Amino acid sequence: MSQELTNPNQSVEITPANDQPTFDLNAMIEKSAQLSKLKPMITLTADYIELEKPSEFFDGIFIGWQNMDLTDQLTGEVKRLKAGRFLCNKQVKINAGTVLVKELERANIELGTALRVTYTKKEGNTKLYSLTLLG
Repeated sequence: MSQELTNPNQSVEITPANDQPTFDLNAMIEKSAQLSKLKPMITLTADYIELEKPSEFFDGIFIGWQNMDLTDQLTGEVKRLKAGRFLCNKQVKINAGTVLVKELERANIELGTALRVTYTKKEGNTKLYSLTLLG
């Protein structure tokens, strides 16, 4: 059974059931018609950034956290790791180094903070990192 909806001013507002913000469907339809004129700005899918040797570093803007699910090849156990997200030269990079994540949390780094992340040394199987504010 179909139900016809009428709206005298042609304004449509959709409110998802899961408490997401409302949006203007007409504005979205209009914007979608212009997509062919827009250029890609940034890929939001993150690449893992691995620092291999002590003294290697990357400069980035801290943009938050994400979870990574890794499967142990021997046991099949899935382990969830917290990873820091960084914007580096218009690319999103992540790193889930345990010490790096702990340093970011300990320093209470705010979103939008420009940082240099440096791999300083390895102790056993653990990589140690330093954080430097950029300005």
